Order: sequence, then structure tokens, then C-alpha cells
Amino acid sequence: MEKRELENVPRGAASERGARAGAAPSGADASPSASPARGFAALLLVLGATALMNGSIFPQFDAVFMFARDISVTCSAITLLALGLMAYRAPSALRRGAIIGGAAACIVLGGTLLAAGLAWALPAPLVIGASAAAAGRAAATATTSLYLARLTSHQAAMAIAVAYMLQLAASPACALVPPAVGIALFLAFPLAALALTATGGGFFFDAARGRPSPSDMSVTRPASFLAPFSTLFGCLFLFQVAFGFALRFGEVAGTPRMSLFSAAPLAVVAIYVALSRRRFPADGVVQLSALVVMAGFLLSAQPLLIIGGKAADVALLNAGNGLFAMAAQMALVAIAARNPLGAVTTVAWGNGVSALGSLTGAAAGMIANGAAAGNPSLRVAIPAVLLLVFAAYVLVGLKRFTFTGAIDGIEPVNVPDAGTSAASGATLAPEEAFTARCEAIASEFFLTPREAEVFAMLARGRDRAYIEEALVVSRNTVKAHVKHVYAKLGIHSHQELIDLVEG
Repeated sequence: MEKRELENVPRGAASERGARAGAAPSGADASPSASPARGFAALLLVLGATALMNGSIFPQFDAVFMFARDISVTCSAITLLALGLMAYRAPSALRRGAIIGGAAACIVLGGTLLAAGLAWALPAPLVIGASAAAAGRAAATATTSLYLARLTSHQAAMAIAVAYMLQLAASPACALVPPAVGIALFLAFPLAALALTATGGGFFFDAARGRPSPSDMSVTRPASFLAPFSTLFGCLFLFQVAFGFALRFGEVAGTPRMSLFSAAPLAVVAIYVALSRRRFPADGVVQLSALVVMAGFLLSAQPLLIIGGKAADVALLNAGNGLFAMAAQMALVAIAARNPLGAVTTVAWGNGVSALGSLTGAAAGMIANGAAAGNPSLRVAIPAVLLLVFAAYVLVGLKRFTFTGAIDGIEPVNVPDAGTSAASGATLAPEEAFTARCEAIASEFFLTPREAEVFAMLARGRDRAYIEEALVVSRNTVKAHVKHVYAKLGIHSHQELIDLVEG
């Protein structure tokens, strides 16, 4: 049984865990079936669809039913969050064929209704079609991120840096695309991305099926899985709020203001990644992003500079978002590579909260537009308040958080050990010596008798379900005991516990 399950794990995933934490690996570390060109093309297609959506598709919605755009983005976010929840709670339901096929069907059928709704100005078909297409596009986003997790660290960084740079550079041109052409490309791009990543990215669905759920494994191995309300997800949400606001605040005829100059900072990062074999500078990029976003909010309040006919605040806000999106995508991909069993949850939740943040920011931008129309002084006050809130979060909320720490803090999962009864390397010692060692540690750190029992089971590699059944206690009780054991031992991961026993 264990051998059969291991065959479903993406080749190269285990070797990539170390690569994400340290220096860039050699090309041999990549999965033979994962092509950097394919991953780059898929990401560029997904980002291209997003650019077309904002610059060409959504402005067409306003003439029929303005809120169709917000409903479709909400549907995309719900789809991603639901996929992440399914992977977290019931990974056995992750059937690759059903997910990929369902996504393709949603794009085709939804696209047909969307086109009909626009052609005949029918709100109902437009909303239903846009929502269905958004659900399919969300799946394409997830499989693309999963595919990138199969590349080496440097390959993934190059694909991400160049793709995001090209997206921002091409975004101003999306408003010039003929409506019919824009719709066709908007639907074709995610379909092509699905086709490119169905096999490579879909392997992660197969890897999670037939194994304990991440929600169960996180009880005994909390350091291997991101918590649903982790700081990383909160950070993704807030930065996307800034982007959503930039999209809608001061828009002209429903079309977001764009600037070619937004791509300049991303081009610098792309050149650095291409010339350097060092690890992707995620924290440096995030810090630069925060500075650029704050400068953008400042100029939104005092639009003193004009660049190429476009306000400088637009260039800065979009550049800041692009920089952050680049770093966030790299972080999600790196975390997915370190823990293949939690990969689907990581990329789905990460992209889902980003969509929610963008939706929230867009709503704030619309409200600000309406308020500023009746009271021009608010045109200055609203960006100033957002600048203050954003700066406070960056300086206080993210004071002790780093992307590098979030990535390295994920304890790599040894997939053969992920089964319900898999034993750790500590069981290789004679039973008597092993038991004596556990008892000595329990005594040294003043563990209670029940905590000592839980500690010994953890050292043997037992999971939450096993401990719950053996001790006849609830899931929350097991979780509490594990938390107390970790706290008393002064450790933060299952690997540290094993090292303590073996040491």
C-alpha cells in the first residue's frame, strides 16, 4: 500500500524541498516531466487572462450589469477557497480528471453565456456565464501554481519574474483590444493553461488522495502546514486590497488607469534573477513593494507628477502590486514544493484570499469614487487614510514576519512517512532503549503521564487519528496535548521532536 501511494507523488518534489530552503539546485533536481517553458507559458496565459479581464472584459460588463464583475471575482475566490478547504479536510475528493474537466467545461459553457449576455445585453446570462468562467479560471490558476512547484527554485523564479513583468507591460494595451477579440482570448488563455498544466500540476491532487487530511496531520505536525489564518495569508489579503483600490479609484469609464512604467521595477527584479544564481530575494522584493505602494498612496492624495499622460500614483500602485504578487507567487510555490501533501491547500487558499483582497479593495475604490464626486476634498483624504492604515500594518503587523521565515518554517514532509501508521527513524532503535529514552525526556521536561504517552506516540510517528483512538480522546484534546508537549520541550516541529529522541 505504501509503495503504491508513493508512486503518485510528483517526481522531484522531495528534492525540491531542500532547494526552496537553500541555494538554487541544479537542473537535475527538477522533475523530468516538468518543463520550465511550459510552466512559464501557463503562468503568462493566466496573467494575460487577468489583464484582459481588468482592461477589456470588465468595462464591457458595465453597460449591461456593473456588479457582474464583482460577482464573478467573488465566485473565483469562493472556488479557490472551497478547493483549498476540500484539500485540507477531505483530500480523497481531489479527483484530477473531475477538477480539470469541470474547469474546462465551466470556461466553455460560461464563456458562451457570457458572450450571449454581452451581445444581447442580458444581465442573467452575463452573471451566470461570468461566474462559471471565473470558477474554471480559478482552477487554471491553481494548477499553474502547482506546476511551478515542480520546477527548480531558479527555474520557478525566472518564470514568475518574467511573466509578471510582461503582464504589467502589456496591461495598458488590453484596453485597446477589440471587444470580440478580448472575449475570445480571455476564454482561450485559461483553457490553454489548463491543458499545459493538467498532468504536471494535477499530480499534486493524486499525491494527496488516499492519505490522511492535512487538518489531521497538522495536529501532530503543525510546522508542516500553513494555518488557515496564518500571517502569510493576511499579508496577501492586505496587499491585494491596495491593488483592488488602485484598479477602481479614479477609473475612467469603467477602465482602470494603467501605465507602462509600472513594469520598470519588475524588469529590474527579472534581470537580477536572470543574472544571479542566488535564492529569490522575496523579502527584499516585498519591502520594495511596500515602499512603492506607500509612495503611490501618497501621490494619490497629491497627484503632482504626470508620467506619459498617466498619473504617477497609478504607476507606483500597480508596480507595488506587481512586485508583491511576484514575491507572493514565489512563496506559495516554494511552500507547496516543501510539502506536496499540503500543496493544493496552500496555492488555493493563497490565491483565494488574494482574490478576496482585490474584491475588497475594488469595493473601497468604488465607494471612494462616489464619495469624491460629491465632496472633492475626499479625493485627497481617502488615499491619505489608506496610506496610514497600510503603513501601520507594514510597520507593526509585519514587524516579525518575513516571507523567507514563512517558507523555511515549513517542515518538509517525507511523503513515505505521511501514512497513518508510518514510523519515524526513531523506531529503528531497540524498543527498550527507545522507551527508556522517551521516559527520560518526559521526566526531564516534567511532562504529565498523559503528555508522556502522547510524546512517545509522536516519536513513533503516530498521527492524530491513531492517538485519538488509542487514548480514547477527542481531536481537540489530542491537539491540546501536542501543543503542551511542544511548549514544554521548547520545540516547534515534528523533526525537532525526533532529533531530541535520537540525540
